[in-house]
Amino acid sequence: MTGILLIMLAATLWAADTLIRYPLLETNSTLLIVFYEHLLLVIALIGITLINRRTKFMFKKEALIPFLFIGILGSAVGTLAFTKAFTMMNPTLVILLQKLQPVVAIAMAAFLLGEPLRKRFALWAAVSLAGSILMILPDISALLKTSQWFYDPALQKVLLATGSALIAVFVWGSSTVFGRKLTLMGYQSHQIMTGRFSLGFVTLLILMVAYQESFMLSVGSLPKLTLMVAMSGLLGMWLYYQGLKRIPARYGTIGELFFPVAAVLINWLFLDIPLTWHQMAGGAVLILGSIMVTREPKIETEVQPPVGVVSQP
Repeated sequence: MTGILLIMLAATLWAADTLIRYPLLETNSTLLIVFYEHLLLVIALIGITLINRRTKFMFKKEALIPFLFIGILGSAVGTLAFTKAFTMMNPTLVILLQKLQPVVAIAMAAFLLGEPLRKRFALWAAVSLAGSILMILPDISALLKTSQWFYDPALQKVLLATGSALIAVFVWGSSTVFGRKLTLMGYQSHQIMTGRFSLGFVTLLILMVAYQESFMLSVGSLPKLTLMVAMSGLLGMWLYYQGLKRIPARYGTIGELFFPVAAVLINWLFLDIPLTWHQMAGGAVLILGSIMVTREPKIETEVQPPVGVVSQP
């Protein structure tokens, strides 16, 4: 019971991230927020590494591609896509769509690691996809009603927002598999996190320079960013792993279920962002499908909270 409660508390912190991230995006660009997010994480992880001097980082040639994937795509591109979607559509929908990650992770594990799929994987994957389609059904309907959607700024925004959210789903779900591959090579969680966020930070720094982005945050943003990283990233993941130590990983799904529930409630109560009936129904179907997909997981899939600061194991 304690393990599930700890995971539920972690999920609440992940959901509460919206209360800080969403307002920050009103006065800062997506790239700037994600850049400083990674900078603060790299500083924190360097501190942890210095404290834990007994752990040595040994690089292996076969680890290059997994590290590049989770760093450049999983960390930098995935977080940028997720955060961009936040600015263009209902944040709650962005969060709920991330429940598709287990489907991607298990499918990629079968493709990259040769892990067998459960017999009913295709069925529950289809249920998850049906739920995600139901959530954005009005947007799909509006798109199908016009052949001139490429001239409609509103529909273009919908496509870009949904596409960004799904890019985050794919790269984060795939990063779970590459992270799993690194653990099989003997790398520890904090080593993987250090490599991931360091490569992500370098990628974002290059993008900042390439796009001539200002490095100046709006007044009062840095303390809020620091709180967001410490709360939903570092503390949230510490509670999550403490919970997983006490219960089997597959039971962690029960605690993780509280994440989208908490996100819906927080966004509704504090940001006045409700869901329509079809969005709630779609979210329920999506959550059901994702739970059934991971009921007997072949790999240790994990929730990627709406902060982009959590590495896959």
